[in-house]
Amino acid sequence: MIRPIGANIRALTLVIALAFLATSVGVSYWTLVASAELSGDAFNPRLLATLLDRPRGRIVAADGTELAQSARLADGAFRRRYADRSLAQVVGYASYKYGAAGLEAAYAESLIGRDAADPIGQWRARYLREHPEPGSVRLGIVPSVQRAAAAALGGRKGAVIVLDPRSGAILASVSEPNYDPNILVDPAQQDLAWQQVNGDRERPLLDRATQGLYPPGSTFKIVTAAAALESGWDPKAKVRVDDPYRADPSWGGYAVRSPSQAHGDFDLSLAFQRSENIYFAKAGLATGAQRLAEYAGRFGIGTAPRCELAASKGQIATGTLDRPTLVADTSFGQGELLVSPLQMALVAATIARAGSLPTPHYATAVLDARGDPLRLVEPGAAGQVIRPDTAATIGAAMVAAVEAPGAFAFGARIQGVHVAGKTGTAEVPSGAPHGWFVGFAPAEAATAVVAVIIENTPKGGEDAAPVGGAVLRAAVSR
Repeated sequence: MIRPIGANIRALTLVIALAFLATSVGVSYWTLVASAELSGDAFNPRLLATLLDRPRGRIVAADGTELAQSARLADGAFRRRYADRSLAQVVGYASYKYGAAGLEAAYAESLIGRDAADPIGQWRARYLREHPEPGSVRLGIVPSVQRAAAAALGGRKGAVIVLDPRSGAILASVSEPNYDPNILVDPAQQDLAWQQVNGDRERPLLDRATQGLYPPGSTFKIVTAAAALESGWDPKAKVRVDDPYRADPSWGGYAVRSPSQAHGDFDLSLAFQRSENIYFAKAGLATGAQRLAEYAGRFGIGTAPRCELAASKGQIATGTLDRPTLVADTSFGQGELLVSPLQMALVAATIARAGSLPTPHYATAVLDARGDPLRLVEPGAAGQVIRPDTAATIGAAMVAAVEAPGAFAFGARIQGVHVAGKTGTAEVPSGAPHGWFVGFAPAEAATAVVAVIIENTPKGGEDAAPVGGAVLRAAVSR
């Protein structure tokens, strides 16, 4: 039986309509929904095509120092050149074979002259096949502070991150061990280099400053103090400390130990000075598990910080704080807590900012080929997470933790500058503890915040505090 021609036309029209609909849906998805993902894809060939036949935009420090640029080779091709190995994980690399990482990936569109702030340039590049002259991405990195951070860490495994609490701009970031990004973009060496850095057990590609996860030790007492104070805890009240501490017989063999085997009365300031675990365990138990977890979340623990580079979210616990011993352990920074140095820098910055949590960012501006700003990177504050009076009380206690006689964070002192700080000695399953220091200066009007982690260091926070002091000294004098 032969179908009428009208039926065939209707069937063909339906097929064409369905095909058009499917195409429209696909184009809409890739254009509207997945465009950001494609733009940031380290292996997006459109973003890497400029590596060979024309220069890619520069990445520069706050003072204009070139950190990444394209150099012309004898054969006329271009290759990236990186000036500061201590920024390897931050600046990253751009390889035609192995893709891009770090800020090279995060600002890939801008570095080929197609920044989102220049839609006309994007249109001309896409439809007229023009190749706009690339501009540059300016960072908040201050070379003198970066050098001081790298020197103070001294090649020890760990990280240092420094930010300006007023803006959230990151001033320095060091992660050890690192790698040489220049060999990853050198065709003669890149294959062997790629195998070596990926096979290295020390994980040099990992940015420990933003992606490393560690128990925070006593630096978390800042969070515990905030939760307790805003739940009615009296910072001047004397709390009895007797080492060891068990709240009741149900704790069995578990006990909270005092770092100084203390027997006496402590208020908040003295507890910060001597980093008294029992005081903070009692404060955390009085505050309660729910409130403690809530305040950890307010400070950003459990949520990845919003910045250009991938950052770990950390955790307050693997599940819930469902038993008193876990609450006690968590209150002085142990338990199941995991944080990154960036997260702890943001905790300290919140105290420095009168309770307002800043948004961290590496770049401060995207510039056109003439050096004029296409757009400024100014994300603003993430929100007010604690009251200003709470932040002031904790800030004063952190100053005492550095400057008072017998204070544990004495190693961070700076002549003529008031420093607020807190050390931490984080116990780990094997090996020596991790050493922490977080702090800010000048304490009365902070311009710099630092977080230091030194892995498996013999004296814990005692080793980390001088690193923090040296870096803050460079940062406040910049």
